[in-house]
Amino acid sequence: MDSPAAQQTTKGLKSYEPALDAMFEMNADVIIFECASTGGENLEAIGKTKSDKKVGVGVISHLRTPVESPEEVAALIRKAMKYIPVERLVITTDCGFGREGLSRRISQYKMVSLVQGTNIVRRELGLPESDVRAADPTLAFAKPD
Repeated sequence: MDSPAAQQTTKGLKSYEPALDAMFEMNADVIIFECASTGGENLEAIGKTKSDKKVGVGVISHLRTPVESPEEVAALIRKAMKYIPVERLVITTDCGFGREGLSRRISQYKMVSLVQGTNIVRRELGLPESDVRAADPTLAFAKPD
């Protein structure tokens, strides 16, 4: 039996390009793209599409259990900023975690990494960072020795 994540895996080239114009015509404030699972392959095409809509870029994959490092997240955000103006950029996950078989613990670690990676880029841009209380060792139930 296949894993839940295998149900959405496709073979071959995955490209949003043929549908981008139609996607940006939708009545929505933010158009979200799965970019973590593709390494951001479509970012250039997404950035070339004429629109004032915000662009949600998935920087965390729901298809794999290893947790992305904050540095990996930051690298994908930097790649997105080459094509999408920062004022239109929204950082998100590729998809929700609930139906793909990820445990709550892995999902939590992935979300912490998302915020930490975003903070790396915010720091580089001189923008305020978000507090990541879930990563604060002083707030952990078991204190490290």
